[in-house]
This record gives sequence, structure tokens and C-alpha cells, in this order.
Amino acid sequence: MRKIRKTDKGKLNKLIDDLIHPYFKEYPAMIIVDGLLHAMVEQNPDANLRKFVKYNVPKIIKTLARKNRPISHSFKH
Repeated sequence: MRKIRKTDKGKLNKLIDDLIHPYFKEYPAMIIVDGLLHAMVEQNPDANLRKFVKYNVPKIIKTLARKNRPISHSFKH
């Protein structure tokens, strides 16, 4: 893979964010896709893993917690 300049990386990362982030709530797996795409652009596994844990793991946990939350019934039986 050819070396990508810093400005090109920024543009690619912005494009990934613009295309993928709107789908996070509806399709939580897109959070992982987002991390993989950013890792491909950055080509720095250590930094990418740290960023994924810092920014994406909390989103995944929040999404899973929301899905596992008991449904409150607003009507009486």
C-alpha cells in the first residue's frame, strides 16, 4: 500500500466519519466498521487500538446497555 500524506489521511478520516457515523444508532456494528476503516487509513495499530478503546468501546457498551434495558410498561394490565 502506498504511503498516504497527512492531509489525505485527514480527508479520508473525515469522509469515513461523515459516511459511517450517522448509522451508529441504527446499526451498532458500524462502530466496528468505522474503527477498521480508520485503522486502514492510519496504518498505526497501537494508536488505532488505543483510540478504538477510548472512543468506540464506550459507544458499544452504551448501545448494548440500551438494548438490554428492561422495557417499562406505560400501560396498566
